[in-house]
Amino acid sequence: MRAIVCVVVLAAPAAIRADDWKPLFNGRDLSGWKERGVSRLQPGRWRVVEGLLTAEPGDGWLATTESFGDFVLRVEWRIGEHGNSGIFFRVPEQEFSGSPSEAGFEIQILDDHSPKYKGQLKDYQYCGGLYHFVGVKKPLYQGVGRWQTYELSVRGDDISLTFNGEPALSFRIGDHPAAAKRPKRGQIGLQNHGTRVEFRSILIRRLD
Repeated sequence: MRAIVCVVVLAAPAAIRADDWKPLFNGRDLSGWKERGVSRLQPGRWRVVEGLLTAEPGDGWLATTESFGDFVLRVEWRIGEHGNSGIFFRVPEQEFSGSPSEAGFEIQILDDHSPKYKGQLKDYQYCGGLYHFVGVKKPLYQGVGRWQTYELSVRGDDISLTFNGEPALSFRIGDHPAAAKRPKRGQIGLQNHGTRVEFRSILIRRLD
């Protein structure tokens, strides 16, 4: 009797198609966003200038009007000297006290080369760090005035970041009691931390 050999071919994970990505910033106006946490004297700091989403120095943050759970987010950003900003995610829509980085999560944006910060901060406070929790594996910040890219993946309990094309950090929420108490869904936000920051592309791919 002739033996029958069965070959099982495992399909590779499907590549992300161009049409899987949806823009959160349209390059024209602040549609889909709203200011939060802004003091009475500093509204309207966010604006679109020549296709760039910019924040003049001030306070508060810009939040998506939608909430997201699991996703991949691609962001292109740049800062100037001493620049300080961040990308928030899973921040609750309801009002809360304290920083969005404490109510949800934050990936830090910082001018690591500034003498104002160098050698004075905890590892998670440098550029690319998951604020309050873990820093990047190695320095990947490329300097002031240069466009930099984050690709942030948030899948259930797993958070990972690719920074300028290189794996930067991975973090499991359930391994940290303080992180495990935070929401599984929430708004994505951009921080105004008193220095100018610019964004030119913000794309999301939903995973839930």
